[in-house]
Amino acid sequence: MEQPYVYIDVVFLINFFMDYLILWATARLLQVRTGRGRLALGALVGATYSVFILFPDYGFLFGLSVKFAYSLAIVAAAFFPLGFRRFLQAAGYFYLVSFTMGGAMLGGVYLLRNTPSAYQAVNGVVSGLVNLPYWWLVVAAAAAYFLGRWGSAFIRRNFLKSSWKVPVVISFGNRQAETQALVDTGNRLTDPLTRVPVMIAEYRILEPVLPLEMKIEFEAGGEPDLDKTLERLARTKWSSRVRLIPFSSIGKHHGMLLGLRPDEVVINYGDRMIKTKEVIVGIYSKQLCPKGSYRALLPPDLLQPAMNA
Repeated sequence: MEQPYVYIDVVFLINFFMDYLILWATARLLQVRTGRGRLALGALVGATYSVFILFPDYGFLFGLSVKFAYSLAIVAAAFFPLGFRRFLQAAGYFYLVSFTMGGAMLGGVYLLRNTPSAYQAVNGVVSGLVNLPYWWLVVAAAAAYFLGRWGSAFIRRNFLKSSWKVPVVISFGNRQAETQALVDTGNRLTDPLTRVPVMIAEYRILEPVLPLEMKIEFEAGGEPDLDKTLERLARTKWSSRVRLIPFSSIGKHHGMLLGLRPDEVVINYGDRMIKTKEVIVGIYSKQLCPKGSYRALLPPDLLQPAMNA
């Protein structure tokens, strides 16, 4: 029987591509920022391992403990430094994405189990991997993309909702407003001028600390007239704090939100306290939660100092 050929460069490139996708989706689920170079470094570690296991002299690399150690090395290369808990979380997400991609491919194999390529995929092992049609890579890539793009929001919304409500204190001068904020992974608003993240808070929470010139429009009912508000604030010391934040939402594609630069925002995240000045507070004239369980929306970027510790 003719022995199958294994092209090392093809194996390396396929595994590099797949590992990069896995690490990208892991970063999205983990809500941690890492550069493309770091993701490529992690993918390089994984792709190198996939090449070495093709050689008989490196049969010991098939051991479960060695595979586990290599997976941790891949995660470390992409995301180091992380705190111990966050590193374990990163490893867990890495396996979750890997199994999801593998499951997507095997699901396709099962649906087409009578086709030659599907048989080859199940029984050919390495030779089957090399000869897989390119669309199998598309299936795996699509699984990683959907998990990375929407998986984080799904997990937060369905499994971690209660733990993602955190107390916050917003300070303007010597006046403070306190409330419960929901960590909203869908909140990607940033200040167009400084690019800092924007948290959204209800007007009623902020009302005690706001100047009279701003309250006039909000107390009038309906949508506040931003032009008049800006005109009044232009003659006060609050003028340097004012920002206009463009946003889009259901039924309002080109809205504008009035924002203020606070002196400080303090977030109590578990047993940690995060203090930041790099944030804009957007003022929302209506109620964010009908039940009132939270009255502000917090962008996840503000939690990074605690989550990376």
